[in-house]
Amino acid sequence: MTDAPESRIGVTERERALRELVAHLGAGRLSPAEFDTRSAAVAAATTKRQIAELFTDLPAGAPYPPTPRVRPVPRFPIIVGMFAVLSILLAVVSGNALWLLLIIAGPAGAVAIAHYRRDHHQVRGRT
Repeated sequence: MTDAPESRIGVTERERALRELVAHLGAGRLSPAEFDTRSAAVAAATTKRQIAELFTDLPAGAPYPPTPRVRPVPRFPIIVGMFAVLSILLAVVSGNALWLLLIIAGPAGAVAIAHYRRDHHQVRGRT
């Protein structure tokens, strides 16, 4: 890896530069027309030097704002909700209240599968 000005950049670096341009636009340092011009230049940039040239007249700070962390969506509540809706729908459509047992059986099965996967991956990771 190199930090040379002529080293190539990727999508991540372009996204960070765009977020910084948005911050400068929000702070009033750029007009909408300047923002449009610079954001088009960021999209076309291929090297670190090309990106750096777009920020020479703007106040210094962190080179790029930090990348926001994305929290994973919890799957268990979604699975429970899906089983509840499915079981109620099947009970109403079929007229058989036994379908309501899926409200209990579905999430229990999901928990069992999650435990199996966790244990399976732990054992697999040790060998």
